[in-house]
Amino acid sequence: MDTQRLLEIKNLKTIFKTDEGITKAVDDVSFTLNRGETVGIVGESGSGKSVTALSIMNLIPNPPGKIVDGEILYHSRDRGIVDLVHVSDSEMRHFRGNEIGMIFQEPMTSLNPVFTCGDQVIEAIVLHQKVSKTEAREKTLALFKEVQLPRPDDIIDSYPHQLSGGQKQRVMIAMAMSCNPNILIADEPTTALDVTVQATILDLMRNLRDKRDMGILFITHDLGVIAELADKVVVMYQGKIVEQGTVWEIFSNPQHPYTKGLLSCRPPLDHRLKILPTISDFMELNVDGKMIESDKTISDEINKQIISTQEIETRHKDLYKKTPLLCVENIKTFFPIRKGFFGKTVDYVRAVNDVSFDVYPGETLGLVGESGCGKTTLGRTIIRLLEATSGKIWFDGNEIISMDKAQLQEVRKQIQIVFQDPYSSLNPRITIGSAIMEPMQVHGILEDDKARRKRVDELLERVELNADHFNRYPHEFSGGQRQRICIARSLAVNPRLVILDESVSALDVSIQAQVLNLLNELRDEFNLTYIFISHDLSVVKFMSDRMVVMNQGIVEELNDADEIYNNPQTDYTKRLIAAIPRGNLDDIKRAQTLRGMQF
Repeated sequence: MDTQRLLEIKNLKTIFKTDEGITKAVDDVSFTLNRGETVGIVGESGSGKSVTALSIMNLIPNPPGKIVDGEILYHSRDRGIVDLVHVSDSEMRHFRGNEIGMIFQEPMTSLNPVFTCGDQVIEAIVLHQKVSKTEAREKTLALFKEVQLPRPDDIIDSYPHQLSGGQKQRVMIAMAMSCNPNILIADEPTTALDVTVQATILDLMRNLRDKRDMGILFITHDLGVIAELADKVVVMYQGKIVEQGTVWEIFSNPQHPYTKGLLSCRPPLDHRLKILPTISDFMELNVDGKMIESDKTISDEINKQIISTQEIETRHKDLYKKTPLLCVENIKTFFPIRKGFFGKTVDYVRAVNDVSFDVYPGETLGLVGESGCGKTTLGRTIIRLLEATSGKIWFDGNEIISMDKAQLQEVRKQIQIVFQDPYSSLNPRITIGSAIMEPMQVHGILEDDKARRKRVDELLERVELNADHFNRYPHEFSGGQRQRICIARSLAVNPRLVILDESVSALDVSIQAQVLNLLNELRDEFNLTYIFISHDLSVVKFMSDRMVVMNQGIVEELNDADEIYNNPQTDYTKRLIAAIPRGNLDDIKRAQTLRGMQF
């Protein structure tokens, strides 16, 4: 037996039976994972990467899913080579958790809210290692220290809702590592995290891999993250592997047009583009559903979209000679901390603490910072979904804070907001056409529903959907399509200012690029002004004319977006920039050389 080989996937096929027929979720997939190695599986939603991981863990729900062919050969510590496709449920329970650990994407749904974090890890240790609860608690504390959780003695007795997203993910990593597995499968473990927290989680996983000499299967849609961690890369598209190789080979010389598309659609940091390249620039499907490949190169597609410094200066000169559309003056939004039987206020959470800035007509102002910095609270305070503690907000010369309900409703027609989660933003019981038409009815826009229906059809077409979708329900659309629907709804009342609150953070990088391009087109076409809120500095830099960097409720920096990136003034901003995954070839070569890889 090869002592270095941990996992061999051979010609794996997993299907799902649906009302429309059989879907080949994983179609003839083969790759290997060795000890001390990280294999990155990358692709868009629906590519089959997560189903591949669930197949390895024997977690495919049957029905409707089923592994119909192939081998999953696991090199066990004490049982030799085992084909996991054919083991019994009781045997699989031995391997699952004990020798193969898994971290899921959303730690909040993976942790039981009614048990403490410590109890959930202790339970796994007692189950697999047959030790007492006292010993298991000691092991849990050691694990919490190993994954660098702050105050492990407190967190072991804390409930999931009392922890941040990054802390919850560390608890999940500790649980997965509790039985010292040979293989760790990480399914999108950093997607919902700030870039700074993501960087610490990636660093932690690297250290655990090297310290414990285990193999990691890391699943993500972001090739930038893959570059930070992986040794080999497997690129999946529509259930198939379209390309695989070392991380250096994939990044330095991608062969498949789909890989080129994934590499090119993330906003670059060293220059500004008019339009982000998308996967459709490198490949498209013909009427028979077969792929048509393009001979375009990544550099060609990027170079032809670069905006010159002179073009940026001309745009800004025109923007900033106008009168500001929005003026935020010394805004404070505090939340009381109450204690005791009578709920006495003992202190305040200073979510937004004395923030001031102007926004000019046609400008995109970026608000960037980590979770909890106050950027979303500020966005909601501007539209008075949250009430300010003090300060003033002027919109087109009118002070918003002092307005009564009737006056505010008129202003809200001109200021719209697009939220982060398109799933919860749409009512699942009404059609998407009705959802877009509703704000027009509320504000009395157009003379009747016939005219409004025509306007909805136009908006659907404009956000690259089909007017025939009017009578469909939200569940019939993908995440990217739902966000387009939310954008169409915000445009229905002809706003002047749109607040975009993490509106692309939940999307695949390829879909994200399409939506960002669309937003820029709509801004110019409808003379819109944006406040673009995100924790991702690379996305904010692509979208914004100026950026506001927020930290703990205050403004750290406010300046031209390129100036902040090229010449950050505060340590906090420098830390945000340093945490961005770049996929830079020099960085990849340096990291791989340290691991003894040959070029």
